[in-house]
Amino acid sequence: MSIARQTYITFALLILTWIIAWTLKVYVLDSRFTWLTTSLGGFAFWTLAKLVVWILPALWLIRLSGRTVGDVLNVSNWKSAVAWGLGFGLVIASTVVGPRVMRGQPLLTLQPTFAALNAVIVAPIFEEFLLRGAVLGNLVRVHSLRTANIVSSLLFVSLHVPGWFFMGHLTEKLTAPLGGAFSIFVLGLAFGYATHRSHSVAGGMVAHFVNNLAA
Repeated sequence: MSIARQTYITFALLILTWIIAWTLKVYVLDSRFTWLTTSLGGFAFWTLAKLVVWILPALWLIRLSGRTVGDVLNVSNWKSAVAWGLGFGLVIASTVVGPRVMRGQPLLTLQPTFAALNAVIVAPIFEEFLLRGAVLGNLVRVHSLRTANIVSSLLFVSLHVPGWFFMGHLTEKLTAPLGGAFSIFVLGLAFGYATHRSHSVAGGMVAHFVNNLAA
């Protein structure tokens, strides 16, 4: 079986497991353990769930390609990762921050909450490690960068779909021209190129961090 096919199958199983996790929390656990409905409880549950449902399969996919976590992170190339990540991140963030400046609004609107911690730390690290480090890194071995990046960006969108559905935002996110599925897809392309140009998934993580910080 080709590495691309194994990657697609693994990701499909990951999405199925992610749907089960959402179903379990919303329809079973929240009613039995009210602590899970608090901001801290929700943060703890979803961080643990992502470690199990996202990161473990990501480690398997990386190993499948004959790479190591060290190869994916490529820490020795951190200067390039920071430069490319900041470059892509600031360009993307400027589309949000620019209008705020013109309207005299604060540059940053995130409040110090567990939701913000998830948005600026957990999401950039976990999502980029899975989508760009594992999936994109596997697909570029059998596809062109353009094709691999498009496919991994579409999978990036699909990763958000269960959450949108269970939170009641699916129709809005799929039809909104900005801020929905299309924006997630475009961001995925940018994060993918940041990772490719910097030769490190840290490039995508930095770009993702800057974007979410400004959002």
